[in-house]
Amino acid sequence: MFQQDAGLPAGSGQTEAIFPAQRNRFGRHKDSPFTRQQLVAEVVETLTSGSGCGIVLVGDHGAGKSFIAQRALEQLGDEYLVVQVRGSSISSKLPYGALSVLLNDLDASHLEHPLMVLRGLIQLLRNKSEGRRVVLFVDNAHDLDELSSMMVAQLSAGAHVTLLAACVDMPHVGGDIMGLWKDDLLRRVDLGPFDFAETAATLHHEYGGRFSLTAARALWSASGGNALFLHSLTREQIKLGTVIRQDGVWFLGNGPIALTGEIRDVVKARLNRLGTGQRDVFELLALAGAVPLQTLMLIANPQDMDALQERALIRVTHNHPPMVSVANPVIAGIVASVVPPGRSAELRRRLTAVLQESEALYAGGATGVAWALDCGEQVSPGVALAAALAANSASDPAAALRFIQEIEGDEPAVPMAIESISAHISVNDEESARRALETWDDTACRDLPLAEWTALQLLRAELEKRSTAPGSDPQARLRELAERLSAETTHTPAVESARARLRLAEAGLASFQGRYADVLAVTDGVDATDLGTEPRLLTASVRCEALAVTGNVVQALALGKQVLAATASVRLTDRAVREVRGRYLLLLLLSAKFNEASAFLEETYAGGEPQTRLGGMFEIGQGVLDVHAGRLDDAVSRLQAGRWQLRAQDPDTFAGLATAVCAYAAALQGEEETAGLLLGDLAQAGPPAAWLVERLARYFELSAQAELGQRAASIRTLMAEADNDTDTSALAPALLFLSAAARLGDRQTFQKLGNLSGRVSGQFAALCSRLAEGMREADSERLLAASKDADASGNAVFARDAARKAVSCANDAGNRIALRIAQRAQQSLDDRFGSPKNGLHSLTTSTLTARECEVAVRAAAGTTNRKIAEQMHVSVRTVEGHLYQVYSKLHVASRSELKDVISTPADSARLG
Repeated sequence: MFQQDAGLPAGSGQTEAIFPAQRNRFGRHKDSPFTRQQLVAEVVETLTSGSGCGIVLVGDHGAGKSFIAQRALEQLGDEYLVVQVRGSSISSKLPYGALSVLLNDLDASHLEHPLMVLRGLIQLLRNKSEGRRVVLFVDNAHDLDELSSMMVAQLSAGAHVTLLAACVDMPHVGGDIMGLWKDDLLRRVDLGPFDFAETAATLHHEYGGRFSLTAARALWSASGGNALFLHSLTREQIKLGTVIRQDGVWFLGNGPIALTGEIRDVVKARLNRLGTGQRDVFELLALAGAVPLQTLMLIANPQDMDALQERALIRVTHNHPPMVSVANPVIAGIVASVVPPGRSAELRRRLTAVLQESEALYAGGATGVAWALDCGEQVSPGVALAAALAANSASDPAAALRFIQEIEGDEPAVPMAIESISAHISVNDEESARRALETWDDTACRDLPLAEWTALQLLRAELEKRSTAPGSDPQARLRELAERLSAETTHTPAVESARARLRLAEAGLASFQGRYADVLAVTDGVDATDLGTEPRLLTASVRCEALAVTGNVVQALALGKQVLAATASVRLTDRAVREVRGRYLLLLLLSAKFNEASAFLEETYAGGEPQTRLGGMFEIGQGVLDVHAGRLDDAVSRLQAGRWQLRAQDPDTFAGLATAVCAYAAALQGEEETAGLLLGDLAQAGPPAAWLVERLARYFELSAQAELGQRAASIRTLMAEADNDTDTSALAPALLFLSAAARLGDRQTFQKLGNLSGRVSGQFAALCSRLAEGMREADSERLLAASKDADASGNAVFARDAARKAVSCANDAGNRIALRIAQRAQQSLDDRFGSPKNGLHSLTTSTLTARECEVAVRAAAGTTNRKIAEQMHVSVRTVEGHLYQVYSKLHVASRSELKDVISTPADSARLG
């Protein structure tokens, strides 16, 4: 949506003045939504307030300064005259170069002295404005020549114009304009990069559809939040088919973001604007990945390094030792790809000349090793193996396999195999992983060191867990490992490490299979105060899930927060971070902590980490929250984008859950055909998912079926699922199923619901307890109180159903006042979901017959009895009889009161 700051080709010496007759160019995007609308409003307010001299927008090339300015200018009324001038690298070398178009209208005698130039400009603008206020838009103000800068400042200071300027940085703006800012006469607004929320909103607005979380984050990361980069990159990905559109949403295909075409040209142009020394530093860092600060200072000019850091092109970490790298890794990748081989080799020689070989190889991690290989250097097996491990940890299996190929046939063979198998598993290539394992049978593994043998056994167990083939028994594999470790009588670090990894594998497998009693038994000795290693931290995370599922939600949430906090101080692989965060999000959703889940999502999305450290649950997390909150339009688009993304990339097997939630959202929205098709997709076999993920998918599947009219069958199945989970002590999922059955209309469940909610801790259990009490006492006030609390917690679905129960109880009690209150509460919640079917749900199922409902809706819409009779092909007496029953059942006395109860238009209601 943001356009390139330069409306003219880079380096052009042209300038232009825009007057009202030409201003239609500012309205190109007038009616389309855009990001940073509030900022535009602030610019307009500054320009029209009459205070000060105006405003200056400061931001990097492509930050959207010109776009913001133009959107503000197009909102000015006819009482304003807009004049535009633009600085450039060529005009900056000419006296009054940026003002040449305006000066062409002046007599030559006016150009002899600056004071005469100023008088001439004032008179010219006065004549052109015809009494209107003048807004002077100066684009690329940092490229104004000294005299132009002085004229702009004088015009502004004398109140002859209101200034709107855009520049890359203030230090390069002329001293006269800088003086206005220093004297607080010119307001400054800095335009930083887009954050993730702004990026997602911009993509949605510009390309007409929701982008999946993975696609949006990939484009955000690649563009660095720069508006120009973002759109160049997005257009290229759409053109190449890397970003794909389906059902009105966009998602990232199987391949990574392609750094070609327009975005590469833009980066190359930026690179060409760097000085020679700055370019040397930038290219070297792009190729090396990272270089120690002290080392870089031996081969680069510190002034060049400072200049790059001031422009936020490179960054220095606070590690020991401090490391320097390119700020945007995607730009680094593009720059590295365009450096010619000969120059790359020369930069490599300059670096290695001041480092030992091992230091040079390790300096940039996996990137540095790849550079060495590209330059034809020999890499030792140890260095290549370390690089493969780093690549696997950073979710780059392709790089890991490349490094492994460099040491194929050499020692160390087993560590090489371990990294190779791990890389294949991470891309779901189980067949290649199994082939790699076949060479390491029991005979070959007999004399292996304990750490290597343990790693191979755990990989075998992981493959068997993923397999649906008969005979796969990951538990037996882990028992074999446990027997080996039980025979170890020493307590060496290797033995203790193997035991920790075994405990994690046992807990993880039990969790995956839904054996939560086993999880609690295995993790009983977890010390929440000692989470200083990845296995300990992950083991605590699995225990957290088990505590929640078995009913101890409060303790689970407390432990989950401790685990999350510990991730900040422990170096973790991408997969470990993904597991911890995904499990915690799942816990929040299971326990209906929707407000907390929303805050967790917002905090996580705001971070700059790649999607590989978030995972599949984050693809649909916000959509699940939107469903429960009744924001169905947002929910459907988010869930559809997430569903298609997970169909393309689903390492954590969340696609089934995404489909089930999509079906439920569509059913709530009244899209019955779409919901039916999605439910049909669920019947197709797919890779096995974790037990808890499958239970949640089942819950949403049954909830969707109930919304589609299969209420009786769904209630029976929900009850059966709740009984099964209760029998296995999976109390939290059981409560979820049982509460749905109760809310859907089974009045006989209140006793079981009350008993079960007493066995589960937490906010949702308390809500279910109040629902059960209200149903038992047929107390509409208690039910409405539960509805209000549920709505406040972000669970409008629960609130809607509780309000329907309140309507039914008040109606049965004949309490007219309570009924009206409950009906209004229900109607308000039904309206939020937006489906015509929702507005009449309780009337058609618990109060009125279908025929009575049809008459009631038409009467509430103001239709006369005679007209209703004609429309329904019945007699007026029949209509009157139906209305009598309606008034009696709903405890209303007139059409106006009936209208308060039924607000759904007759032509949109599902009648018959």
